[in-house]
Amino acid sequence: MLAREFSYYPEETFEVQEKQRKKVVRKKKNNSVLKLFLLTIPFIILSISLLILSGYAKITTIRQELTELEREKVELEKTKMNLIADLEGIKSSGKIEEDAITKLGMDYPNEDQIVYITVNVNEDPIEQEEKLTLGGRLGKILGIVSNLF
Repeated sequence: MLAREFSYYPEETFEVQEKQRKKVVRKKKNNSVLKLFLLTIPFIILSISLLILSGYAKITTIRQELTELEREKVELEKTKMNLIADLEGIKSSGKIEEDAITKLGMDYPNEDQIVYITVNVNEDPIEQEEKLTLGGRLGKILGIVSNLF
């Protein structure tokens, strides 16, 4: 009887041990899925954080470019205003007169340097033709009448 109990007991122990191993294997499989899940969550959070950070980096870069362009715009407007002021100074008749006297050595003419030319207005051939033709006379009459209104 002792032999039977001895032989029976190890079989029972073997079955119990095998069941316990299956439970451990199941727990390990469950633990591995849980560990994998717990490891993927930080990677997902990390990747989302990196995407958000890259978005903020792009926004910052665009803001810096915008600030630089605005600074250039202000400088160009100052240059434009300076050029307009210089142009007004150059266009003024006083400046032209001063430059003519100092740089070119020009001076106002004397009385003996002035030459007068007389122009006879009545001898203009175009006006004489208009006076002689009927169309020219009618044109003058219509011009006078239209100026009245």
